[in-house]
Amino acid sequence: MNVFKNLSAINTSYGKGMHSGQAEDFNRAAIRSLEPANVIMYLVTTLLVIGIIMIYSTSSAKTAEGADSMNITFLKHVAWVIIAITSMLVMMKTDYHYLQRYSMVIFIVALAGLVVVLIPEIGTATYGARRWIRFGSYFGYQPSEFAKLAMIIFMSGYIAKNREKMSTFAKGFVVPIILIGVVSLLILKEPDFGTAVFITTVSFMLIMVGGTRIIYVIFTIIASIPHIYQIAMHKIPTYQQDRWDAFLDPWKDPMGIGYQIIQSWIALGSGGITGLGLGESRQKLFFLPMSDNDFVFSVIGEEFGFIGTTCIIIMFALFAWQGMRVCKTAPDAFGFFLALGITASIALQAAINIAVVTGSIPTKGLPLPFISTGGSSILLSLLGVGILLNIAKQSENADVSACNIEDNRSFVT
Repeated sequence: MNVFKNLSAINTSYGKGMHSGQAEDFNRAAIRSLEPANVIMYLVTTLLVIGIIMIYSTSSAKTAEGADSMNITFLKHVAWVIIAITSMLVMMKTDYHYLQRYSMVIFIVALAGLVVVLIPEIGTATYGARRWIRFGSYFGYQPSEFAKLAMIIFMSGYIAKNREKMSTFAKGFVVPIILIGVVSLLILKEPDFGTAVFITTVSFMLIMVGGTRIIYVIFTIIASIPHIYQIAMHKIPTYQQDRWDAFLDPWKDPMGIGYQIIQSWIALGSGGITGLGLGESRQKLFFLPMSDNDFVFSVIGEEFGFIGTTCIIIMFALFAWQGMRVCKTAPDAFGFFLALGITASIALQAAINIAVVTGSIPTKGLPLPFISTGGSSILLSLLGVGILLNIAKQSENADVSACNIEDNRSFVT
């Protein structure tokens, strides 16, 4: 009898051990699935799928009316998504430290693109701005999109290399401000005011986190106020003045400068809480301009309502949170600033696009990341995500977090 009792006890303990081991493995798998890299992949994949669905929904209207045979807009979008995903996977497997080694080369290539696009024989003028280099009828490249990522890579490398000198006036402020100014001025020549301000904002954020004394930035802003006022009062381009007037009072000219934002409001309002349903948008039927690009969020609101738009906002907020988690665990200073710049760039662009669509700020030509059409935007956004995932992957084996970098900067000195 004792033998049977012992066997029973052994079997019971073995069964408990198996269940305990299985539960532990399950918990580990669950925790691993919530690692920043995995969550970012889930979010980006979901946003890309939503983008493909919405571009098909908006572009199908043009196809039905014969304005876009064979739904070229949708096919181009899918082709760019495939190219962008492939590029993302390549960057995910490529050591991000190579970017630091070639950051100057990347910066020079970006500058060259911004110069070349201004040449009339090469750059293509669209909507009054020369921002594209076209390759045939269907594909084009927007140098300013590459400049966004190139500036993040270059500034991250510069800060990492000059960590001890970032509090000095020359290395920490004058050199970065000159480089930022050159890039911004070239983009303003296109003209593309929104992208110039965007790149300046992200670059300033990086150098301030990197150790540039805040007092330098404050004095620069104060010194620039008279110049900005002079430009605003006397030299502001007509298209920017129209955007500002439309922001202040779109109903003053509802069929002119205020038309787009009014149609966007109609789309968002028509969706209500749950939306009209997939494919049921009425505003995409040639009422809302740029419905597959800058204003695709309006169509999402019309077809999926407040619930749909809220889900999009939550996903971008989660992306920003996970990106900050990658920053905190980055194995070195370059990885920290690179992850910070990429995360801030994508999150800020999404926030600006949504603010424009809802009429919270004047119109800027920035697409909604991962969702809007635009091959350059999708390609560069996913390249950035690939770099972010590589940093996250290397962080798993790192012993020291770059977030422990001491901040020796004081507010004044």
